[in-house]
Amino acid sequence: MKQRLLDELNNNTYVILRPSSVAGIGVFAIRDIAKGCRAMFSMPHQDDQWIKVSKREFELLPQHTQHLIENYCLYDEDHYFVPDYGFKKIDLSLFLNHSDSPNIISIQEGEYFEAIRDIKSGEELFINYGEIVDGE
Repeated sequence: MKQRLLDELNNNTYVILRPSSVAGIGVFAIRDIAKGCRAMFSMPHQDDQWIKVSKREFELLPQHTQHLIENYCLYDEDHYFVPDYGFKKIDLSLFLNHSDSPNIISIQEGEYFEAIRDIKSGEELFINYGEIVDGE
């Protein structure tokens, strides 16, 4: 188990959170990321799910929780999509900022991300929010 962790840290650690000049906190490459790479973020656990929370249910939540959901979750006209584990684990992909010219895309119902071009170390990762699948 320890060796697996060391291998992960040596070979599959790609990003870090930093202040972004675009908005708040962003996700930045700490090493070059090749086009086609899907290992920037941890792979989802099979039991992780996105739960639909209605706008009415959202309005009944405490203000601090509403703030988290508004800032880090996807939504449509009627629902927010909230990870079933809440906000007790960090998912670095929640900090991706939007660009009309993204360098990564969401694939397989929003469960994975893929670099659509080579990304240099120090570069911020961007996704087009309008092209993210809602995870249903």
